[in-house]
Amino acid sequence: MSTQFSRMRNTLLTLALTMGVVALTAGTAEAAGLPTVSGAADVSGYARDGFKPQFIPDAGLPYNDSALAPRVDPNPHDEHGVRLFQYNGQTYDHPVAQAQWGLSNLRTYLANRDRLFLDRAVAQAQRNIDRRIESRSAWWYSYEFDFPRCSQMPVVRAPWFSAMAQGQLLSLFARLHVVTGDQKWREAADRTFASLLLPPATGLPWASWVDDAGRLWLEEYPVTPGVTGERVLNGHIFALYGVYDYWRLTGDQRAVALFDGAATTLRHHVPSTFRAPQWISRYSIGCPSSYAGYHPVHIGQLLKTYEMTRAPVFAGGTHIGYRFSSAGAVLEQKPLILSRQSQANADQRIRVSGRGVHYRIYNGALAGFLVPETPGERILLGAVVRHTYTPQRTLRFSAGTYTGHRYGAAWNVVESKTFTFPRSSAAPFGATAWVNGTMSYQITAGVYAGYWLPADDGLTPAT
Repeated sequence: MSTQFSRMRNTLLTLALTMGVVALTAGTAEAAGLPTVSGAADVSGYARDGFKPQFIPDAGLPYNDSALAPRVDPNPHDEHGVRLFQYNGQTYDHPVAQAQWGLSNLRTYLANRDRLFLDRAVAQAQRNIDRRIESRSAWWYSYEFDFPRCSQMPVVRAPWFSAMAQGQLLSLFARLHVVTGDQKWREAADRTFASLLLPPATGLPWASWVDDAGRLWLEEYPVTPGVTGERVLNGHIFALYGVYDYWRLTGDQRAVALFDGAATTLRHHVPSTFRAPQWISRYSIGCPSSYAGYHPVHIGQLLKTYEMTRAPVFAGGTHIGYRFSSAGAVLEQKPLILSRQSQANADQRIRVSGRGVHYRIYNGALAGFLVPETPGERILLGAVVRHTYTPQRTLRFSAGTYTGHRYGAAWNVVESKTFTFPRSSAAPFGATAWVNGTMSYQITAGVYAGYWLPADDGLTPAT
């Protein structure tokens, strides 16, 4: 008999870095009246796989799926409503915090047309224009505090600059221009985009570089002399969002090239470098630790990158409950012997370092213990760790026989369909999820339309 766990209140996102990470197509609009870089060539020599940005509607833009901004800012801010950052007992301007707060307020203004939120978005953008540093015809936004990182990387000394800040402010400037029509936001976007084109230069701000393997990095923590960078995954993608917003505003072919190079880097490094099999994703290459808080951020960013690119490349017996240390060592275990199928409630589905996926039980004989997920023995009822794809992806079928299922409200099978493909075929799918303990694809057209199809060696998402 099997033990099934029927309810999950708070699902932790698990590793999904093998999904459609990148692969893009190209825009054709010409750049118009944009600043040229004086005295320096654009960053160049980076690998490009031919990926191109694709148009997505406003509602699907990065940051537009976040919660609306509250009327009262609960975080530190000045009398102008500009978000501030407290560090080591002092208060600073923080370009990323201000960019994110500005984008949140702009989205809220578009939702409710309350002028307070537009004014607050403008205040964040204006603060950064007012304190900008101009170098090589580009605008830069500095951090004025030293920032230590892991032992492998040097302390970043003030003033320092970041592609993440450049990219997020680029998104804010581009969107403010669309909303207000004010030309100053277009100039700010042009000058900020120019910063991401520049190669490293000793003694001058820079944020983009090409590593020895020819991969373009939009660097969150640039370090000179001896050009290096931590190569932070989330920072690189947030900067990529800014490049996308600028392309969407202008159609500039330089943005297409930069987008292509940055996405090519993702395509190469996410599966091989940032993915930690059976564990949460790594934060960066320079500091390869894994942080649980960044894992869902990475998943959301990769799903959004997929949207921007439209090209995928993601019974009876004894049951033992465990308690583990943070390193995955067994601290305690408790057996439960069942003579028939039973159920218990779980509030988390998590990965334990080196030990695979477990459910945390919160009632019954194993309350407070973790039990391992085992298809056919211990499964979580329903669809969990679900990811939807806009646009849909393509699932390739090798010749063979497959069975799909329709489920009822309680995730019991209400209908099944078996079909044999005499030759290879394909069908679109709009979502993936772990359905009753099995990775499954939700098929949207063809013979399995409306069915969930369990993963099989003969099924391969198109890349």
